Amino acid sequence: MKYKNLIFIAIVAFTTLVGSWVIPSLAQKMTDESKGYPLMYYSARLKELCMIDFRTHPDFFSDIKGNRYARADYDSLLPLLNARQLMLDGTMPDSIDGHAIDMKTLRMTQVMFRYRPQDMQMPQPPMGVLFEAMPKRGKLTLPGDYFTLTDRITFTDAETNTTDEKKSKRFQEEMQKKGFAFPAQGYWGNPSTRKPYEEGYFCLDAHGELFHLKMVNGRPFVKNTHLSDSLDIRWFVMSEVSDKRFYGFVFGREGEVGIIESTAEGGYFFRRLDIRPFCPEKDQLTILGNLLYWTVSVTDSQGMDTYGLDTETLSCLSSYYQPVKQVMWDSVSEWLFPFRLSLQSEENAFINLYWHTGTWKAFPLNALLALSALLLFRRTSPARRGLCAGWVLLTGIPGWVALLIMKKEN
Repeated sequence: MKYKNLIFIAIVAFTTLVGSWVIPSLAQKMTDESKGYPLMYYSARLKELCMIDFRTHPDFFSDIKGNRYARADYDSLLPLLNARQLMLDGTMPDSIDGHAIDMKTLRMTQVMFRYRPQDMQMPQPPMGVLFEAMPKRGKLTLPGDYFTLTDRITFTDAETNTTDEKKSKRFQEEMQKKGFAFPAQGYWGNPSTRKPYEEGYFCLDAHGELFHLKMVNGRPFVKNTHLSDSLDIRWFVMSEVSDKRFYGFVFGREGEVGIIESTAEGGYFFRRLDIRPFCPEKDQLTILGNLLYWTVSVTDSQGMDTYGLDTETLSCLSSYYQPVKQVMWDSVSEWLFPFRLSLQSEENAFINLYWHTGTWKAFPLNALLALSALLLFRRTSPARRGLCAGWVLLTGIPGWVALLIMKKEN
């Protein structure tokens, strides 16, 4: 009898666990819908953020103040977003706000960047490729080796898989000479030949100092950016933009996010985006930049903040907040499930078992199901009847379904 009770408990617990995933998943498929946001873009003509969603509103778009504009005016009122179409139509203005407009300049100053928490959480490549920063023929080519950077820097020949001792020693000595403290906490670059030029890697040493590492004429170039004097760096994303204005995007541990620019003296300058504090573990960041303005959107589980920034200073000109769209699933999950399991999470891309806690709203239903469990097991002992009711009160629908499956008449 003892083992039968243990087996009964084990099966009920396992069935409840499976039900906590299967039942909410089925309910979500029936009640959930897209929570997408409209395209947000700062208009160089209207000097305001605009909301564009022609799927919902096919005849017009609007600014954040509620003013509506006919779809026929879409291209002319957002000239930097629709520059290609205006050029084809021959209606592109020669200048905007005193800045001459031509397609080459627009292409060079265009910025498109997206960051997701998965980018930080995914395993990082254990090796890097250091291209020649000043190639003789002006074209980036694979160097034939790769490097690792842990407690020392090591270059390995890609064909023979042997260590290039001379090159490794040359770079190791130069990094130590410039004050790089091993082991490295991280290093970020763009190991692709499909970019306009090479800026190497930005490396975070053991003391949190950010160094710039690249190869110039076969020799190591190592320089301390000294950005860590005022910024506790969490993450970096290399972005070798066409106009060479900045090196990439840097994220601080205190919610800072911005770009690293090169100064006239050859130094490095952190220019912060004038937006709310950013959490790289939970928030998504999207940047659409042009010659005059950047449109920056920060999205989390609660909603989306959008900012129109001046391109030169990255200071905020306009901002708008949109709460996340409430759909039927949001209400259903609150009233039906005190907790649930899922194989996916909004904050990363890994398949795993994720625990989601609900609210007190689910417990009235749990109480009704617990009363039904008392009736369901009325012919069993009082102890078992009480345990079953308590189990349902705690676990809700999944526990009730598990007991229903295991129902026995005594």
